[in-house]
Amino acid sequence: MNSFLNNVKCVIFDLDGTIYFGTELAEKADEVIMKVRKEVENIFFVTNNSAKSRFQIYEKLLNLNINVNFNEVINSGYLIAKYLYENSYKDVYCLGTDSLSKEIEDMGVNSKSNNPQAIVLGYDINFKITQLEHILKIFQKNCKIIVANKERVYPRHNGILTPGTGAIAAALEYTLNKSTDIVIGKPSPLMLDLIVKNINILPNEIMMIGDSYESDVIMAEKFGAKAVLISEKEFKTNNFKVIKKLKDILELF
Repeated sequence: MNSFLNNVKCVIFDLDGTIYFGTELAEKADEVIMKVRKEVENIFFVTNNSAKSRFQIYEKLLNLNINVNFNEVINSGYLIAKYLYENSYKDVYCLGTDSLSKEIEDMGVNSKSNNPQAIVLGYDINFKITQLEHILKIFQKNCKIIVANKERVYPRHNGILTPGTGAIAAALEYTLNKSTDIVIGKPSPLMLDLIVKNINILPNEIMMIGDSYESDVIMAEKFGAKAVLISEKEFKTNNFKVIKKLKDILELF
C-alpha cells in the first residue's frame, strides 16, 4: 500500500463528479469501491445535495449497480436533520425541497413552524424570491440560520454551471441582514464531524476523495484528514494527493 495511505481506516467518497456524472458512472468506479472495501473498515459516500433525500441518493447508487449500504450514504439534508435532533431543535422553518422537509420531520422536528428556532436552507431549483416574504414575517431576533452548504455554483451533467445553494443563502442573509450561523456541508468540517462522531476514528485516519479543491480538499484539511483530489490541474503541494481519474485510486492501494 502507498505510504500516503498509512493508518487510513475510513475512506469518504464525494459523489457528484467523483463516483458519477449525472447518470453516468465514473470509469472503474465499482472496481475502486471494491478495492477500498478490502483495505479499510469504514466507507462513506457523501454529497452536498440537500434537494434529494438520503434514500433517493441511495437508490441512485443501487441503480448504477454500486454495492452500497444505506447507512454509508450521507447527504447534507440528512446531516441537517441529524444536527437539529442532536442539538434539541423542535421547531424550524425549512426553505428547501419537500425531500429536505421530510428528512427533518423524520427526526421529529417540525419543519414548517411559524415560531421557528432556526431557518433551515437547502437547495431548491424552484426557489422564488417571494418566499422570503414569509421568512420576514416569522423571523425573530434569536432565530438561527442553518444552511446545507454555500456552494456558489455547481455543474450540471452537461457541464453547464448553475447557481448553487450559496446564491439562495446570500439572498436570505441580505434580506434578514444576518449572517449564516451554521453551515453543515462541504467545506465545513462539521460535515466530517457529524459523519464519524459515533465511530472510533481519528481525523488523520480519514481520507477524503473528491473532485473539488474548494469543497472536498478544504474540508479535509480543516478537519485534519487526508485528501485525494481528482483533477487535470497541476498542484505544487505535499498536503494532498492529486490524481487525474478516479480509477487511479487503484494504483494507490
